[in-house]
Amino acid sequence: MNSQTMLLSDLLAVFKKSKLLILLTVMIAGGAAYYVSQYVVEPTYEASTQVLIVPKQEAGSNVVDSTQVSSSLSLINTYRVIMRSPAILNEVQEQVANAPDDISEVLLVESEEESQVINIVVEYSDPVVAANIANVITEVFATEIPDLMNIDNVRVLSVADVPSDPVAPSTVMYTAIGLIVGFVIGSVLALIRYTFDKRIRDEKEAEKLLALPVIGNIPVIEKRDMAAKRSKPEPVKDVNPVAKGDEPNVPPTKDTRQSS
Repeated sequence: MNSQTMLLSDLLAVFKKSKLLILLTVMIAGGAAYYVSQYVVEPTYEASTQVLIVPKQEAGSNVVDSTQVSSSLSLINTYRVIMRSPAILNEVQEQVANAPDDISEVLLVESEEESQVINIVVEYSDPVVAANIANVITEVFATEIPDLMNIDNVRVLSVADVPSDPVAPSTVMYTAIGLIVGFVIGSVLALIRYTFDKRIRDEKEAEKLLALPVIGNIPVIEKRDMAAKRSKPEPVKDVNPVAKGDEPNVPPTKDTRQSS
């Protein structure tokens, strides 16, 4: 338990010493992720519509028995396959301008368990095209299914509206992932720097590494401190100063003449 506590405290100490490095990598990675989500990744819009598989009613009867409901439910998977088949999508391709070459890649057909409602979801970079594809698929399916399966029990519950907000990419999610990645990268760099840096920075590290007490240290003197303490040379003072108002006591020079 003590070893785990020491290891955790050591890691926290390393991260604390490299907090500026970790903060820098977090900011860079988070900013890069935000930029990518806003200006690099193409936004995707989602449009959806619903169709209802109605159980057939016998002529002159308004009652639907359980057998008819079970029959309709058993056909749900068949209807989903037909919606994604070329018999439907080729017709949609011709009717929708600027549709992608492969509509099945942007199409999702799903249904809840034991439900007679089929959801048609289209995700595409153009919101208008996405809504048109979803609506045309329901129209073509409702038109073609009587000839394909000799039944007429499909009803359109809702039409797709043009979406105003993209569903992807999520700026919040991208930024959060960027921040996490930045923290991980910064932490790894901090550990690498700590592992390969063998310098002893203070007395505590010296005592811990050498298992010896510190009995003295040598202070670090900066150049600026030395320059501040350096004093200017004082001017040389006269040993025999002359009092004010007195003439200097200079012996008179004798006039010597040379006789011939």
